[in-house]
Amino acid sequence: MNKREQGMQYRVQMLRALAHLGYATTRQLAKVVWRRCDGSTRKMCGRTLRWLLNSGYIVTRRDADSINGEQLAAVTIAGAKWLAENGAPLPYGKAHARDWLRHAHSHRTACNSVYAATVALLPDTRAWSELEIRAGLAPLGQLAYSFDGAVLGKIPDVLVELTSGLAWVEVENSFRSVRDLAKVVASMRAMSVDRRVTEVHFVITAPGAMSIGARLRKALTHSPESGWPRQVKELDGRILAQYVKVFMLNSDTLELSPVAF
Repeated sequence: MNKREQGMQYRVQMLRALAHLGYATTRQLAKVVWRRCDGSTRKMCGRTLRWLLNSGYIVTRRDADSINGEQLAAVTIAGAKWLAENGAPLPYGKAHARDWLRHAHSHRTACNSVYAATVALLPDTRAWSELEIRAGLAPLGQLAYSFDGAVLGKIPDVLVELTSGLAWVEVENSFRSVRDLAKVVASMRAMSVDRRVTEVHFVITAPGAMSIGARLRKALTHSPESGWPRQVKELDGRILAQYVKVFMLNSDTLELSPVAF
């Protein structure tokens, strides 16, 4: 493959990545397209983005919520038209992604980083972004569970298809309240019974969420004299031993590292 063909391949991969994510940072796109995020791939990504911008396929802006003011990119009408003609239409059949870019928020941006890290770590594995899940494009969009006498619905932040089933990903970009943590535990009990979900991944993307592993262990560990029914104790023990995994996301390289808890 010559450099011209390679450049075209990069542009196609970048447009397809933007179709999955709605909008993305330079780091996220470098991670998805080149499977790594370093100075070299960010430079290549920057050149590819400039070509797409000058050709009218994308628009960009700076992310006011990020510390580094990272550049965000999303497809225009021309970009969306190309994607639709080549088998990768935008979620909801949108004609462009300007609205997603205009209303970019920290949680979706964090979810997109985790998606990028996941597809780079497991390149042969299919994954669905937060946007695609909410658009009904994933095999599991919502899971019903009971909490405080009511039936609620929980939506994954990222979904990954493994050989054993689905990995449900929770992106931890802030500290969870006691009530919210209790709801997460209740939802995991429902997941373990449902059996479509075989792993639950908690990915720490902000310092405020560092304690999530210890808090999960405490919530799922019951002393013999506690008032919980035996079935719940056994279920929570299995969830802790077999279902739950905690990872740390490096915000610079978008690498995932397992966290012992």
